[in-house]
Amino acid sequence: MGANSYWPNGQSWKHYWPVSIITLIAVLQLFVSFAVVGLHIAIVTIGLASLCVVFMSWYVIGFVGWGIFITCWISIFCVSCCNRSSVACATYVMITNVLAFIFAAVLISFDNKFINGQLTADSVMSSIGCITSYQNTPNMASIFVGITKGQLAGSVIMLVSSLLFIAIYIYVYIRAVLDDEHRPNDALRWAGQHATNQTSGYGMSTQHTVPALPLQPAQTVHLKPNNARYDNQPQRIICPSCGATVEVTEQF
Repeated sequence: MGANSYWPNGQSWKHYWPVSIITLIAVLQLFVSFAVVGLHIAIVTIGLASLCVVFMSWYVIGFVGWGIFITCWISIFCVSCCNRSSVACATYVMITNVLAFIFAAVLISFDNKFINGQLTADSVMSSIGCITSYQNTPNMASIFVGITKGQLAGSVIMLVSSLLFIAIYIYVYIRAVLDDEHRPNDALRWAGQHATNQTSGYGMSTQHTVPALPLQPAQTVHLKPNNARYDNQPQRIICPSCGATVEVTEQF
């Protein structure tokens, strides 16, 4: 096997690549990513302006994850529309989906900890834009928790879609590599069957090769004249190499 036997061919990759499913994943990630960032902006705004509470790690990881989500679905659209047979581009998109999977899992962890009361605030802010404190606004706190649950659901959808893309990539990669490995054997097998059918198949022309005879060197034959002449009797000459009798008729 060659050195690049574990890198699939572009044509085999394009044959097994499910364009419709990949496009649906990209569309789903598009809507989910914007929904997640919208909910996260609401979380940060309510937390800073109304509840006067700061969860710096949670706030930052939400925006970083949103940037990864945007990059992910844009890359999927580029591969699905423009370069379906490029294994390198698909590998790049797979890496972005791995990053999206990781950040979605981290964001799910933050959301879940806040809902269960396990997330500790970094500090309590008091500013001009801050209306009241977190403990004295039960209605705003319930809205805050509801928005967090919505972001949790969006992060779960993003995680599942990224995992689905990774699974499709692994499946297509294995099928394309196996197809490239078996293709030369199939071609040789087909060629052997085709040659057999040409020689022994019914209704097909048969071709036989006649072995070439070796070339004989030219021989010079010296004929001795026959001085004996008879009336009305042709002369006969015997070939010394082949023994054939040649009649010579003279006309005067």
